Amino acid sequence: MPIKVFEIELTAGLKPIRVESDYDEIYALIRFRGHPLGWLNRMAPTPIISVGELRRALTEQLGHKLVPLILGAGFHPVDENHAVQTPISVIVCTRDRAEQLRDCLEALTAMDYENFEIIVVDNAPTNGTASQVAAHYPVRYVCEKNPGLDRARNRGIAEATHEIVAFTDDDARPDPGWLKAVARTFLESDVMAVTGMIAPAELETPAQVDFEINYGGMTHGFRRRHIHRDTLSDKQLLWASTFGVGANMAFRKQVFASIGLFDVALDVGTASGGGGDVEMLHRVVAGGFTLVYEPGALVWHTHRRDCSSLRRQLYQNGTGFGSYLLTCARKRCMSRRAIATFAIRHWLGGWILRRLLRRGNLPRRYVLNELHGALRSPFAYRAAQRCQKILESSPQKL
Repeated sequence: MPIKVFEIELTAGLKPIRVESDYDEIYALIRFRGHPLGWLNRMAPTPIISVGELRRALTEQLGHKLVPLILGAGFHPVDENHAVQTPISVIVCTRDRAEQLRDCLEALTAMDYENFEIIVVDNAPTNGTASQVAAHYPVRYVCEKNPGLDRARNRGIAEATHEIVAFTDDDARPDPGWLKAVARTFLESDVMAVTGMIAPAELETPAQVDFEINYGGMTHGFRRRHIHRDTLSDKQLLWASTFGVGANMAFRKQVFASIGLFDVALDVGTASGGGGDVEMLHRVVAGGFTLVYEPGALVWHTHRRDCSSLRRQLYQNGTGFGSYLLTCARKRCMSRRAIATFAIRHWLGGWILRRLLRRGNLPRRYVLNELHGALRSPFAYRAAQRCQKILESSPQKL
């Protein structure tokens, strides 16, 4: 059965929740003055969940977070009256997904922010639908003919006119306060990169439920984190996938002058299938710069709706993460011994094989898809590198 996804703003007061007959469970994002506090997950045996039932569920599941709010101590919500309008370039990379792009641009143009531009980068399109959609919105459309998400990201950086660049995907819907939260975080002068929370826009299919609830989704938690190299072990630094996700990340452009642009042999559109965002976030922190994970910078994401698409995504998670580790080894940003130890003990052993042997709610076939991708990653990485060399030797004209 699908799960009803919605949000509850505590300052607006609790109201009874009507649950349509299609749903037998709710998944509510609880917010206080816009700041996400946690998920309320509850079965819905009746069509109406009363205010009393909501209060009890909130107390049981999120009471430890609500007490500081009630006492007025330990939690300091952002002063919404403090206007921050730092200029930001928002880059949306897309390829042949017109409907998703339209929903993304609708959300961006309704943003509670004034000083920003939107750049749509159409990556190796097979039709003209993205340009047609973009023509209906106040955006700048550019076409990057060479395939690869990281190539599209780099093209967006080159086109951006502002010093802060924020990335989201065409299958994502940024929250109205997304850019405000990003801009407030960059008020700290030492912060060079910001990532944020990604919440499921819907949980309508078994594949979406499996990815969000059983696999772990993309949320990355509700605690604000300053991520520095000197506070991380080698293992924590290599788990750069815990730092954030490419559908919700922002950078000061000056950081690219120090560490370089996105690695064009990685991510969707190449044989590696992924890893470009992880490798960049790793490189930022490994380079000694500060990255902040700010859950208030919220983006809603539409997960893969069918099982075959999810299987493909998890396979690419395997090839992409393996290619990321091989990139780290090639660039020698860490010792190859540390990378090999991490790959065998923590990634293959601790993440993939442990879930395969200790059967949980995630269907085993999905774990096998990721394992297959992991084992194929050296071949995928080699193919991606070979293709990159060919493109460099004979670049297409833009």
